[in-house]
Amino acid sequence: MDHHDVALNLDRRTSIVTRMFIFAFCIVSLGGYRLQLAGIDPTQSFQGFSASYLLYTVDILCICWATFISFTNFDAFIRVFRTSLPLTLLPLMAIVSSTISVSPELTFFESVKYMSAFIVPATAVIVWYSGRANQLSYELLKLILLLSFLTITFFPKYGIHSSLDFTQSTHAGSWRGIFGHRTDLGYCCAVLLGLAFSKFMYKKRISDLFVLCVSTFFLYKTGSGGADIVAIFSIIMITFHFALRRESKNLKFSFGIILTSIAFFIIFTFISPDDFLSIIGEDSSFTGRVPLWSYIFERVSLNYVYGLGYIAGFDILAGPSVQLAGFTVPNAQGAYMESLIAFGFFGPILILILTIKHFIVMLNLYVNDKLPEDIKFCCFCISAITFFLILTSTVVESYLLQSNKILVGIIVILIAEISIFSGNITVTANRKTEENFHTPVGQGLLIQNGDH
Repeated sequence: MDHHDVALNLDRRTSIVTRMFIFAFCIVSLGGYRLQLAGIDPTQSFQGFSASYLLYTVDILCICWATFISFTNFDAFIRVFRTSLPLTLLPLMAIVSSTISVSPELTFFESVKYMSAFIVPATAVIVWYSGRANQLSYELLKLILLLSFLTITFFPKYGIHSSLDFTQSTHAGSWRGIFGHRTDLGYCCAVLLGLAFSKFMYKKRISDLFVLCVSTFFLYKTGSGGADIVAIFSIIMITFHFALRRESKNLKFSFGIILTSIAFFIIFTFISPDDFLSIIGEDSSFTGRVPLWSYIFERVSLNYVYGLGYIAGFDILAGPSVQLAGFTVPNAQGAYMESLIAFGFFGPILILILTIKHFIVMLNLYVNDKLPEDIKFCCFCISAITFFLILTSTVVESYLLQSNKILVGIIVILIAEISIFSGNITVTANRKTEENFHTPVGQGLLIQNGDH
């Protein structure tokens, strides 16, 4: 990864109060406590609308805060937003799609909500790293697990999927914590598990081991197959890189090719596709996704050139059609199909480019000999988690294209942290941090003021 002499020109420090605001805005705008704010009881079929004004007020407050921060620190915002390309093209495509949408009003309204899922975490990164603070993603995810534990303990009808749920009763017993669906909490657990594992591998701290154990237990209780894949493969890659972190580039490539070949031989020789899918809680139809996608291709009039519009394409055309066929789904259950419906063939191509880009980022960090070992290990771990998060969530989930989803915020924050820690966005540790700075995952970083 190339270094650019760029600094985020900020002079504020993140106080405790400021950090609490950052946590609150991120959690609420990215899906936390939305059932409660909307006045929705998941066990009741009738849902009133009067309490939803509270949710609208909170959403507007989050957007206004993020907009104010982004405009008052515009250069810093552009740096963070640009480092997340091509991911950050998705909300722009969503807004543009309102011009050709089957329902321009619906598409534009949902696009603004979707844009906030990118602006809020981007501005959170700016404010957080303007002062001395621990890693934002790690601290945020730990707080989410703590709040989820409290919700599950004291308000189980909100924190746990139940057979009494009006929707999602098929997930009865799975934990969803502060979110509306188990997969949201599952991805949080998977990312936190990967981060805690990397920190414990490098520093051997008991506190990180505790976080690792708790996040593993939470991940098991969510029952999310996609999140399991992210956690398992992230741990494998982190362990592999840790074992070879001091070896030469050629040796790393050789070992990588050999071990990958052995792994594929074992998988395809001794494990059938159905057995592998059953391990992660799926089946050969990907829990009904393959028949759904086949039906959409065969029966829904798609516009492969420029799509049918963000959200509206599925809600107005594809959704009613698949419901008549017996599919009870809120979206296309896959980002590639969702983006094809919304944006035409440009959508799937963009997501494919996004996936390839972060595979290359992970590969570059794997063989990078220019960064210090501790920083390289930290950045590689984050990049591996990010790659598997994008790869898994785009194939079997539509969350990357949904507003008010924690997945988008996590990815934006992780990508920004790779750039900050590796030096693409110039940072420096203050004196106290340097004394304890073994890896940036464990200690805070200070964004430099001024130009270089």
